[in-house]
Amino acid sequence: MKTSNLYGLLGIVTVAWLLVVGESYFFIAVVRPLGPTIHAGFIPSSVAKIILTAGLGLLWVGVMFVLDTLYTRPRKTPTSAS
Repeated sequence: MKTSNLYGLLGIVTVAWLLVVGESYFFIAVVRPLGPTIHAGFIPSSVAKIILTAGLGLLWVGVMFVLDTLYTRPRKTPTSAS
Protein backbone atom coordinates (compact mmCIF):
# COMPACT_ATOMS: atom_id res chain seq x y z
CA MET A 1 0.00 0.00 0.00
CA LYS A 2 1.37 3.38 -1.00
CA THR A 3 1.72 6.20 1.49
CA SER A 4 -0.58 8.43 -0.55
CA ASN A 5 -3.29 5.76 -0.43
CA LEU A 6 -2.90 5.54 3.34
CA TYR A 7 -3.19 9.33 3.70
CA GLY A 8 -6.32 9.30 1.57
CA LEU A 9 -7.86 6.57 3.70
CA LEU A 10 -6.95 8.43 6.90
CA GLY A 11 -8.55 11.55 5.40
CA ILE A 12 -11.79 9.69 4.74
CA VAL A 13 -11.87 8.32 8.29
CA THR A 14 -11.13 11.78 9.73
CA VAL A 15 -13.88 13.44 7.69
CA ALA A 16 -16.32 10.69 8.66
CA TRP A 17 -15.63 11.24 12.36
CA LEU A 18 -15.90 15.02 11.96
CA LEU A 19 -19.27 14.51 10.27
CA VAL A 20 -20.42 12.24 13.10
CA VAL A 21 -19.42 14.76 15.76
CA GLY A 22 -20.65 17.83 13.85
CA GLU A 23 -23.97 16.32 12.82
CA SER A 24 -24.56 14.92 16.31
CA TYR A 25 -24.00 18.38 17.77
CA PHE A 26 -26.29 19.96 15.17
CA PHE A 27 -28.97 17.37 15.82
CA ILE A 28 -28.79 17.73 19.62
CA ALA A 29 -28.37 21.53 19.70
CA VAL A 30 -30.64 22.59 16.82
CA VAL A 31 -33.05 19.89 15.65
CA ARG A 32 -34.04 18.33 18.96
CA PRO A 33 -34.91 21.56 20.80
CA LEU A 34 -37.33 22.68 18.10
CA GLY A 35 -40.21 23.59 20.32
CA PRO A 36 -43.26 21.67 21.33
CA THR A 37 -45.39 24.15 19.37
CA ILE A 38 -46.43 21.69 16.72
CA HIS A 39 -48.82 23.88 14.74
CA ALA A 40 -47.24 27.31 15.17
CA GLY A 41 -45.35 28.87 12.31
CA PHE A 42 -45.16 28.20 8.60
CA ILE A 43 -43.87 24.62 8.96
CA PRO A 44 -44.86 22.48 11.97
CA SER A 45 -41.89 21.62 14.17
CA SER A 46 -42.34 17.88 13.62
CA VAL A 47 -42.10 18.35 9.85
CA ALA A 48 -39.09 20.65 10.29
CA LYS A 49 -37.38 18.00 12.42
CA ILE A 50 -37.98 15.34 9.77
CA ILE A 51 -36.70 17.61 6.99
CA LEU A 52 -33.58 18.63 8.93
CA THR A 53 -32.84 15.02 9.91
CA ALA A 54 -33.23 13.86 6.30
CA GLY A 55 -31.00 16.75 5.21
CA LEU A 56 -28.30 15.62 7.64
CA GLY A 57 -28.55 12.09 6.26
CA LEU A 58 -28.30 13.33 2.68
CA LEU A 59 -25.32 15.49 3.60
CA TRP A 60 -23.59 12.46 5.14
CA VAL A 61 -24.23 10.24 2.11
CA GLY A 62 -23.24 12.99 -0.34
CA VAL A 63 -19.93 13.71 1.41
CA MET A 64 -19.13 10.00 1.61
CA PHE A 65 -19.80 9.56 -2.14
CA VAL A 66 -17.58 12.55 -2.95
CA LEU A 67 -14.78 11.19 -0.76
CA ASP A 68 -15.16 7.74 -2.30
CA THR A 69 -14.96 9.24 -5.78
CA LEU A 70 -11.83 11.20 -4.85
CA TYR A 71 -10.18 8.22 -3.19
CA THR A 72 -10.97 5.66 -5.89
CA ARG A 73 -10.57 7.87 -8.94
CA PRO A 74 -9.54 5.93 -12.00
CA ARG A 75 -5.83 5.37 -12.28
CA LYS A 76 -4.22 5.11 -15.66
CA THR A 77 -2.61 1.75 -16.14
CA PRO A 78 -0.47 0.82 -19.07
CA THR A 79 -2.20 -1.41 -21.57
CA SER A 80 -0.45 -4.26 -23.24
CA ALA A 81 -0.13 -4.19 -27.01
CA SER A 82 -1.41 -7.51 -28.26
